[in-house]
Amino acid sequence: MKKPNDASTTTLLLVRHGTTEWVDTHLLHGITDIPLNDRGREQAKMAAKALADSGAQKMVTSSLSRCVETAEIIGKTTGLEPVHSTGLVEVNFGWMEGRKIRDHDYGEYGKAVEFFDHHMFNIIRFLSGESKARVEKRVLRTITPIYKENPFGTVIIVTHSGVINTILFHFFGNEFLGGDAYYHLNPCSITEIRVNPEERAHMIRLNDQSHVPEDLKRT
Repeated sequence: MKKPNDASTTTLLLVRHGTTEWVDTHLLHGITDIPLNDRGREQAKMAAKALADSGAQKMVTSSLSRCVETAEIIGKTTGLEPVHSTGLVEVNFGWMEGRKIRDHDYGEYGKAVEFFDHHMFNIIRFLSGESKARVEKRVLRTITPIYKENPFGTVIIVTHSGVINTILFHFFGNEFLGGDAYYHLNPCSITEIRVNPEERAHMIRLNDQSHVPEDLKRT
């Protein structure tokens, strides 16, 4: 992969929202609008501190409340007013919305189970929710103007795991997966990429949660 010229790149800081009661109990959100819990708010404060010196000129957030509140907390530290975007909302998981799922972020179930779950989700999404192709079209239609209109700047994007996965697959495919079925992204983790006008991208960091203390990462 050819690295973009730093002089003409847009830096995208992709932030997953803080945790919620549904994340902590392994219930699938999708488009269901569940707010942050207290731990999620503390995670957002840690992300805000980590982004304080990012030099970001703009912040865009999913319009769902768990992202909006995360973005507002970040905004208090960075001085940025979040712009709400329906194009950055999470995937509609259809029949799976609100159902208990296996959490694969910590590798407890093995690759075979992860592979099965990932493809089963895709089938259910296609039948009852939002297909992979439809999500990709929506997300790319939203983020492309962001980096096209900010060729020399840094933009914070507060959104969901499914949306960030869509962005990463668009630019990198499975290059950084290491055998996994999808990119594991923890609450309030920061993924940083740089994109040039020709849409060549360079990964700076992936799922960085070094700013989140251990007692806030998982119950």
